[in-house]
Amino acid sequence: MRLKVSFQAMESTIPLNYNYFLSSFIYKRLASQNENFARFLHEKGYGKRFKFFTFSQLFFENSRVSGEKILIFPGKGWWYISSPVIEFVRYMFSSLSEDPVIRVEKTEFIVKSIDIENSLPDQSEYHFVMLSPLVVSVPEENNGKLYHRYLHPEEEEFYEVFRKNLVKKYRAFYGKEPEGTVEVIPDWDYIKSRQRITKRIKLKNAFVRAVVFPFKIRGEKKLVEIGYEAGFGEKNSMGFGMVALKKYER
Repeated sequence: MRLKVSFQAMESTIPLNYNYFLSSFIYKRLASQNENFARFLHEKGYGKRFKFFTFSQLFFENSRVSGEKILIFPGKGWWYISSPVIEFVRYMFSSLSEDPVIRVEKTEFIVKSIDIENSLPDQSEYHFVMLSPLVVSVPEENNGKLYHRYLHPEEEEFYEVFRKNLVKKYRAFYGKEPEGTVEVIPDWDYIKSRQRITKRIKLKNAFVRAVVFPFKIRGEKKLVEIGYEAGFGEKNSMGFGMVALKKYER
C-alpha cells in the first residue's frame, strides 16, 4: 500500500540532502502511534534488517536548487510513502491525520489531504519511472577496509544484484522462495539522451551514488509487487528506490 500526501508549501528552504530528516520524521510518527513497532522497525527490521518501507522525494510546484539548499516558493507539494506492511501504512495515515504537518529540519509543510493508492494492476509487464533515486551496490574490500562499489545500469552486474536484492526481500517478507524471477529492461533512449543519470547524495556523514532512469520489468508479479511497495534496490528506508507506473500523474 502507499499514501499520497498532498501539502501546502510556503516560502522556505530545506537542505538539498533531506533524506535523513524525512526518515527520522517517519520513525517519530510511527512512535507516536506505536512505540514498540517503531523501535522494532528501527533496531531490528525484517529478515536481514529490511525495514519494508520507502518514500519518494518531495515534489514542489515551485522550487529551485541553490547551492546546498532547495528554495521553495508558495504552492502545492506532494510526497509518497509506501510499504507492504499494513500496520505501517495505518500508523502513518493516522499520525498525519491527527497532526497534519510534515517537518524537514526547521521547515513545516501543512498536509491538505492523504490518499490511499491502489496496488499494482495485473499486467505482464510494467513500465516504471522513479520517484526517488535507486541504489545498487556490491561490497568490496580494499586494503583491509570494506566499502561499497556502486553499480550503473550499463554494467551487467547491476541487474543480477538488483534481482538478488528483490528475492531477499521476498524471502524475508513471505518466508519462502519466489516461484519465478524478473527481467529488467532499462530505457536506453532515456539513458543515452542524458549526460548523466547518477546522483551523489549525502546521508549523515557519508555519500551514496544512486541512479535515476525509467525501466520496464516483467516476470513474477509478487516479486514486482514487493519492489513496488517496499522499494527496489538498497537503502529504501532512507528514501531510495521508489517507483511509479509511467502513466502516473501527480
